[in-house]
Order: sequence, then C-alpha cells, then structure tokens
Amino acid sequence: MIDDIADEGQTAHCEKLVDVLIQGWSTLNVPTPGDPKERMPQRAYLLFNRWDDNALAQDLEAQFPKLGSDRVSVPDSYFEHREERAPFLLELPQELVIPTPEFKTRDLRAWLTRCVAFAAQQGNERLTKQDFCGVVISPASEQTITRHWVGLGHQQIPGSEDSVLFRYQDPRVMQRVWPTLSPLQQSRWLGPVSQWWSLVQPWGPFDDPPQPAQWFHAKAPALPHGVEAGGSPRNLFDPDQWFLSGISPQANLIWRSYAEYNIPRAAQPDPDSLMHMLAEAARMKLKHVDLEDYVWITWMHAPKEGPPRAIDWHLPHLAPTLSLIQDQLRDQPDARFSSLFAKATRPRR
Repeated sequence: MIDDIADEGQTAHCEKLVDVLIQGWSTLNVPTPGDPKERMPQRAYLLFNRWDDNALAQDLEAQFPKLGSDRVSVPDSYFEHREERAPFLLELPQELVIPTPEFKTRDLRAWLTRCVAFAAQQGNERLTKQDFCGVVISPASEQTITRHWVGLGHQQIPGSEDSVLFRYQDPRVMQRVWPTLSPLQQSRWLGPVSQWWSLVQPWGPFDDPPQPAQWFHAKAPALPHGVEAGGSPRNLFDPDQWFLSGISPQANLIWRSYAEYNIPRAAQPDPDSLMHMLAEAARMKLKHVDLEDYVWITWMHAPKEGPPRAIDWHLPHLAPTLSLIQDQLRDQPDARFSSLFAKATRPRR
C-alpha cells in the first residue's frame, strides 16, 4: 500500500497537481471555433512502467479492481508471454471532469494524489525505477496509442544497423531529449497523443530537501503549413539527440557520488558542463568507473584550484597524457582511468 508516503504539506501540493491535470484535460474538451461537428472527446490515460512488481498497480487493484482489469499493455513482441512487464495504459473515467453523484470521484482523486506523491518520491531518488510514468491525453483509443508505441519503442541507433529497445515511457528519457526535437520529430513521437504529462525530473546537483514536484507538459506541435504529421516513429533521432536520450543514469550517478562525498553544490559540475564532459567521455568510449574517473579528474573543484571548472585536455602538457591513457585502456581492459592518470602524472625521480 502507498498510503503513508507524504506529509500533510506534500499531500496538499500533490492535490493541487491533480487539480491542474484534470483542469488541463477538461480544457481540451471545450469546443473551439473551427472544430468539426463530430469532434472526438479527449480521453486521459495513466501510463505505467509495467504491471508486475509495481506498488501502485497493486494498490490500484485493491481499491479499483475494475480499472486495473481494463488496462491495455503495449503489444510489443519483446514482451510476448510476459505482458505484465510491458508498459500499459489505464483510462481515467470521464466522471473526473464531469462529476456524477454515483461515481466515487473523491476516492479516485485521493488515489491519484497518492500516486503523484509516490512518483515524486521515486523521481527524487533519480536512479530507481519509476512505476508511474505520466498521463497521456488523446482522442484515440488505448489500442491505437499502444500500437504506435511499438514502433517508438524500437529505435535504430544513429549510424548503425542495430535497433534497441527505447524507454519512451521513462520521463527521464523524454525530458532530456524533448527540447532538442524539431516540431516534426515531436509529432512523430506523440503520434495520436495530444498532450503528454509527467512529473519534472530533477536535473543538476542533488537538492536537500528536493524541489517541490511540478508537471512537465509536452503538447502536439503546430506544424508549418504544408508539413504533414505522421510517419514512422522509428529512426527518430540524430546522434546528439540519441546521446541525450540516454544520459540521465550516467549524469545522476555522478551527481550522487559528489553528494555522497559532501561536495558543496556550488562546487559540482553544472548540467551543461557535465553534459560536455560526458559527451567527450562517450567519444572516447569510456564507460562505468572509467567514465566517472574521467569526470572527477576533469572537473576541478578544490578551493585551492580556484573557481570550479573543467580542465582543458587539449593543452600541450595534458593532451599527450590523455592520449596515453586511452591507448593503455585499449591494451589493458582491466586497468582504471584514475590509476593510469596517477601513474602518468607522477613526478619522475
């Protein structure tokens, strides 16, 4: 159960977030001039990471069994015979925007409030799974949306023939890459979805206490005249966008390590600086502990070193050192970047 996850102040804040969401959904259903006579109503769907091993799903099944039984999973062959591990949609009742006396609106809103609070808690942990991924609003059915996601979920790596499973449902993925997409790319991502809501994911050095939860709100863009929406959602990204879509785990792991060593926030790398260092590390094919070593060595944060900044590896006395370390890592797969750097910079006797 997820009852005791927020104090009174957090609960009140999450109630307001639910109000904002329902008001946004309601506004989309208000007719505007030029709408077709047979205008389809906009429907809201909760998006979850998966049904299996999901505390929110278990709580939902206990309180609203009919809603849980009506869920629609993404029909991806990757999840064949294990649909409970696939992302799924669950339609919210229209009674939330058009209250009726017989419907338990208050109970469902209270559950949504706890759901948002639970998701905010998971989001602030940064590196854990996220059970609740967001809310999508669309005139289309769950089946139409989830069929579109089958294509979105298999992306071809730019410059490669290989396709990989793409975690479009993870708000950490979407929020890093979304601002860099063109209107046409955004349209191809959304497909039949009008709006995609998710909680803003923390980005930058860890806050204590965390910032209050807020909505991230992606809307279907207005395309230039003559540009048609649609097209396959596969092969969606250029190389830089693909890099951004997968950067959150690495960045948050590094910021967490700075926090664990009690490095002041002002001395830690800002998002732009860290992105640049991670891009350079990716270019050198550094991974895992070598990638983390590279950032810790590159980012100078000790007070005696002056203002926090990245060292310039292109300087004449540093470029040969970096090149030597790269050669040694290729020849010695078990070596570590930090150890090789210490050896290369040790004063000679």
